[in-house]
Amino acid sequence: MKKLVLISAAATLVLLTGCNNATGVSNNNISSKPVKVTGIRKASLNSDSQNLAIVKYTSTPPVPGKVKLFKTSYVTAPPMIPHSIVGMTPITVKSNMCLSCHLPQNAKALGVTPMPKDHFVDNFDGNKHVRRVAGSRYFCTTCHDRQANLNPVVENKFESMKSSVGLK
Repeated sequence: MKKLVLISAAATLVLLTGCNNATGVSNNNISSKPVKVTGIRKASLNSDSQNLAIVKYTSTPPVPGKVKLFKTSYVTAPPMIPHSIVGMTPITVKSNMCLSCHLPQNAKALGVTPMPKDHFVDNFDGNKHVRRVAGSRYFCTTCHDRQANLNPVVENKFESMKSSVGLK
């Protein structure tokens, strides 16, 4: 019985390897066909990201709690990080430097923005309120990014309706 299983496995492996090589197609080849550029990108889609803006931050990193926040791009947009995150990333399961300042119990004393209550709701367990930061909100840089003063490729003309209905 063992001999039959080994022979079957070997035959299957030879067959799959032979079929894979017989096609002569390599996954490493990039198409050399010209691609018509129709969007805001000014380079071929086959080229590297050579025309992307290089983000330059100021030479002196902003001091947390002493920086003016940028307006959000749209109503439900997560706020941008107004300070340098050098030495604070990567965020891992064992280390999240953001929590040392932005947990509600620490934020008020430090004069920084506290994490909102929705960061303590477990979306994967019936929206239960939890005592620690919910797993879906633990990796801050998934939603929040450093703010930078850039010239946008496409102008954003968003205006919040909050002021027109009396909200702040």
